[in-house]
Amino acid sequence: MPRPVISKIAGVLAASMLFAGPAFAQDAPPPTEPRAEPQAGADAPEPQAGGAASPSGGQAATSFSAAAEGLSPLVQDVQVVGPWTDGDQSGVWRTVMVQPAGDDAKPHFFIQQLDASGHDGLSLRSTAEITEIATLDGQIVGYRADDPGEAQSNSLSLFFEVVPADGEISETYELHFTPGQPYIFGPASN
Repeated sequence: MPRPVISKIAGVLAASMLFAGPAFAQDAPPPTEPRAEPQAGADAPEPQAGGAASPSGGQAATSFSAAAEGLSPLVQDVQVVGPWTDGDQSGVWRTVMVQPAGDDAKPHFFIQQLDASGHDGLSLRSTAEITEIATLDGQIVGYRADDPGEAQSNSLSLFFEVVPADGEISETYELHFTPGQPYIFGPASN
């Protein structure tokens, strides 16, 4: 049976997790349950469709688990929202929503540029907070990226759906972000 093809970005992500530095958590892996060995002359059981795949990477699986477990509980949302290019460098835009505890706590929204140009996997190129998000009087119920044009391959446009605290009809806000320049955030114009 042929081996499945692994996408380039998954390989880059796996390599970046392995070589990014010390693990976020240092817990020992949980003990594995004993398995019954097949009897002599019996065929090995076939994997069942829809069953959980067991990690075969050992160290890689531990690194991935450590990365997920190392996220702060305050992180409520992480998304990759699109690609960027700047000359011979390229990567992806990632957004991070952080929600402090408390009834009146406001979310904090960050845009990160991840660089995939190097041979060591992904690296963090920049992080910027969009401070106006914390001042909104309402709840963000979703956001989406707009496809950048050829001339704007190093910029990001996001559209946010916000339900006001005193209303039921959502309002749309837009963000236009280019690294090294002031961003534009406000109610969407049609």
